[in-house]
Amino acid sequence: MIPCYVSGKGMHATEITWEFKTSIIQTLEKTGLGFDTRYEYYRHQYPDLAGEQLARMICDPMEYYDLDWEDYRDRHKLALSKEVIVTQFMLERDNKFRKQAQAAIYCFDEAGFGSGVNCIKFLTEGKPILGFLNTDYKNKALNVSNILQLKAEFPNLIHIINYRAIHEVNQHVIHWLQELGDNHVKKKLHVVND
Repeated sequence: MIPCYVSGKGMHATEITWEFKTSIIQTLEKTGLGFDTRYEYYRHQYPDLAGEQLARMICDPMEYYDLDWEDYRDRHKLALSKEVIVTQFMLERDNKFRKQAQAAIYCFDEAGFGSGVNCIKFLTEGKPILGFLNTDYKNKALNVSNILQLKAEFPNLIHIINYRAIHEVNQHVIHWLQELGDNHVKKKLHVVND
């Protein structure tokens, strides 16, 4: 199983990104090819929540559902502003999820600055990204040129697929993860044989 970071717009996302993320998380769970590191973490906080509900819940900002948030906020509220506390909390969690992940799967339809920052972190760490863009859905503020620049800068690490429907996305994810798994096995065999 490949630990993955499933992402896209966080705060202010719409049904487009929610459907993408929840569908990918469910595909990972059903196929056993991988898992979303955030989903796996919060499954332990919410063991009785149905998978589909959990997948949808974790599309929202962490401070809306993380069971540790209130305690964290209370411990820091005298020293820090609300924005700084939320940012630190999110970064601690998100860095953990990103570091655990070996690959990222992105919905760029509503991507913003945060998605760009995270993509750069993955790419500079040498971790592959499978990105999706539906030009019919994309946010008008999205600068597609920036996504294409990432592809030009990191041609062996980032793969961008234009899609029309969510079922196409799932098939690409399955194929990509199978290839990643095969390449990982080949690298291990190469190391053992050398």
